[in-house]
Amino acid sequence: MRAVNLIPNDSRRGARASGGRSGGSVYVLLGTLAIALALVSVYVLTMNRISDQKAKIAALTAQAAEAQSAAARLSPYVDFAKLAQARTETVREIASSRFDWHAALAGLSRVVPANTSLQSLTGTVVPGVTVGGAAGGGTAATLRGDVAAPAFELQGCSDSQDDVARLISRLRLIDGVTRVSLESTQKTASAQSGASVSSASAVTGGCRGDAPSFDLVVFFQPIANAGADGLASATLPVSATTSSGGSK
Repeated sequence: MRAVNLIPNDSRRGARASGGRSGGSVYVLLGTLAIALALVSVYVLTMNRISDQKAKIAALTAQAAEAQSAAARLSPYVDFAKLAQARTETVREIASSRFDWHAALAGLSRVVPANTSLQSLTGTVVPGVTVGGAAGGGTAATLRGDVAAPAFELQGCSDSQDDVARLISRLRLIDGVTRVSLESTQKTASAQSGASVSSASAVTGGCRGDAPSFDLVVFFQPIANAGADGLASATLPVSATTSSGGSK
């Protein structure tokens, strides 16, 4: 027995058309839902990333605040270290411009012969330093200005001109001495004529009639930053009757 479709042909075409339209709507709806889901996923991921970055920023801000607080607590130590460094530099500069008078005088005491006496000893770091209201001492003040370095200006007496020469030779043995300049050496007026080695005036007083007097300058190595405004000189009067030296 054969089946017969009793639905009219017109009705059958309408059913097929409505079925096609409903299928297309389903596809559109599914696509819209997929796009919406993708957008929601992107939004959620973006918000999570933003939240993570905000958390990192907050953590870094807290660390920076803690570091600043620690730095503020340690700032007195930093200031103290800077002050200590500045004072160290000041002391180093002062030490570099200081002349060791003790060592120089000790060396002088070891080389002056026993038969030589000093009447005057003036020590200055640079030329032009005022000592006791006057610059330098004796006629050797003219030689003192030749070298801008520490120096001794010596005035005294010896037994003979040979002893004066021996004194000059020994003075060159002092540590740091670079030059020994003789301004004058001569016997007093009561001595024999022709004994004078220089036309300069003799050291006044203290020498025997036949003993030659001398006036000389002992120069040492220059020192940095030395100036006449600082502690640059020392005057040491020496008794003319007392011997200043060591062995012959």
